[in-house]
Amino acid sequence: MNESIVVTGIGLVTPLGCSREKTWAGVRAGLSVKDVRNAETFSEDIAPFVRNAPFVHSNGTHRIFPIALSAAHEALAHAGLSVDAVGAERLGCSVSVSKPIMNAVEREPSHPESVIEYLMEKLKLEGPAQNIVAACATGIHSVLIASRWLQEGLCDAALAGSCESSLHPLVISGFKNLGVLSDEPRPFDKRRNGFIMGEGGGILVLERASSAHARGVKILAEIAGCAVGSDHGHPVKFAGDGVAVSHVIARALEEAKINPDEVGYINYHGTGTLPNDAAETRAVKAAFGKFAARVAASSTKGSTGHLLGASGSVELGLACLALRDGFIPPTAGLEEPDPECDLDYTPGRGKARDLSSALSLSFGFGGPIGAVVLKKP
Repeated sequence: MNESIVVTGIGLVTPLGCSREKTWAGVRAGLSVKDVRNAETFSEDIAPFVRNAPFVHSNGTHRIFPIALSAAHEALAHAGLSVDAVGAERLGCSVSVSKPIMNAVEREPSHPESVIEYLMEKLKLEGPAQNIVAACATGIHSVLIASRWLQEGLCDAALAGSCESSLHPLVISGFKNLGVLSDEPRPFDKRRNGFIMGEGGGILVLERASSAHARGVKILAEIAGCAVGSDHGHPVKFAGDGVAVSHVIARALEEAKINPDEVGYINYHGTGTLPNDAAETRAVKAAFGKFAARVAASSTKGSTGHLLGASGSVELGLACLALRDGFIPPTAGLEEPDPECDLDYTPGRGKARDLSSALSLSFGFGGPIGAVVLKKP
């Protein structure tokens, strides 16, 4: 089966809001995650909780579970899809987390340790299910797996994405010791010195194009090309030449059957760390050649914070919304250009743009790389 796989629903939970449209409104406006303060976050006071979340401290359940369920419900509602309509055995679930659930590590849990197990139980699902661990590229890897299920006929629709809630002293201390945390997120800015951690989730409803057309539902984007790879030059940063990343980008473009000059928007991984933003810039230059400077791009982590394993699927959802609305969101915090980062990262304000395709990039500590090319229907 070689049918197009499309996105028909998006559910987002981020520090900007507990919904897709609230998150997108904050990203469009260029809000900075540094201004989001909703609860004490241990001694660092730099990692924002999900804004206005009614479930933050509900009945002792770890936040990761209601975050995941909220995003799943929103995605299904957006797609106009129910489990009964698809059939429990025909709805797949590739919703992943990249890190242990810390309170389950510390003490005997009173709830399922697996987010997928939790979603399967709460939604009464019986289709294929798999958790992918690929650090901060987890979301894109999960979308790839779900897309392949659909192409192989293993399910008729799938929940695909990732969630993360790692605001725990041990995790924060680890990132702090690496020197990558900052209270001033500035992706691609000359003064950049790290990121603010966040928590949240992004879940997409994927289905075959024929299914979406038969249901008469609006198609948000086509998953036109998806590629993954790895770069093992260093445990926490990518090779400065960006070659491995450029190869993954090239494979995603090849699968999508589009040329670099046809890409209208790039959602960069853009963590705001000094070496990785420069390496990502070199990777895009290597993959796009003379067209690199012409492509409008941004990093949305200045607005959402770095959601770790959830970042890839959240940002893929935002790229779908950029296609839907014909709008390039800005890179919040980018004010002073860096000579090493000399492409169009959309500083200041976003801009309207007629878009037909977009590229979303994700990388993770340990080397995993993911790239997805979206096409507007």
